[in-house]
Amino acid sequence: MNILALDIGGTAIKYGLFDSSGTALTDLYEKVTPKSETTNYIMKMITEIIKSMKEENTVEGIAVSTAGVVDSQEGRVVFAGPTIPDYTNTSIKQMVEASFGIPCEVENDVNCAALGEWWRGAGKGSRSLICVTIGTGVGGAVILNGKLWSGAAHSAGEIGYLPMPSGRTLQEEASASSLVADYSVLSGIPVKQLNGKVIFEKAKSGDNEAAKAIDNMLTALNQGLLAATYLISPDTIVIGGGVAAQKEYLENKIEDKLKQHIISTRMLPGKIIPAELGNSAGMIGAVYHFKEKHFIVD
Repeated sequence: MNILALDIGGTAIKYGLFDSSGTALTDLYEKVTPKSETTNYIMKMITEIIKSMKEENTVEGIAVSTAGVVDSQEGRVVFAGPTIPDYTNTSIKQMVEASFGIPCEVENDVNCAALGEWWRGAGKGSRSLICVTIGTGVGGAVILNGKLWSGAAHSAGEIGYLPMPSGRTLQEEASASSLVADYSVLSGIPVKQLNGKVIFEKAKSGDNEAAKAIDNMLTALNQGLLAATYLISPDTIVIGGGVAAQKEYLENKIEDKLKQHIISTRMLPGKIIPAELGNSAGMIGAVYHFKEKHFIVD
């Protein structure tokens, strides 16, 4: 079955055609998310993408991974933050199916990333998994006994909103954005000249302030991982987002922090590992979500 997967974020919309085993059948494409300060034009672009892909390919299903809190039964965004204005209550499934007559399923982007990593990536073979993505903010998702756990309000795993002792939230202290802001204060370098990759490169070159800023970020992240570990007791924690690309530098650092602060090492997850699927994780997870909804066997 040919499934068109789309991954809608606040910055970009990624898409490509996959088969039901999660194998890409086309190149993976990317467009800038169309939005203004007060609204967005995402559904217009989604319509254009589907039309374009249908011209050259057979499209039998549409699988959507999107930012925002999603009611996956209705395929509707029930809450979206300021990164995508006027996105709350967007009925993606209904609009796509009405326009094209093709079945469409929708799920939250971090949930899809977790499903992708569990199905075809770093978490393959895990029974219980927590996926934490570190980017502009901090997102999370939970898989229990091989099933995505969404919770009563479709918001299970939203680890970024955990309150910290400082009065701020976890994502205000453990995101790539907070890393940049922290290093800017420590180094005196303006924020506009920095990003996470630059800071990691500086740390690798022996920059003490960069190493300190990263350690501050990991210390904050550890508070969230401790809470998740005590509550869920997963066998695997997958760390995704841009930080996953820093596998060499971070190897053992995240696990060592958790070991130092957990009440007993017997409670530690079996694996704490970086994500493997990169930018395709959300699309692959969306394909898996579609398969589950339609009882498709590879």
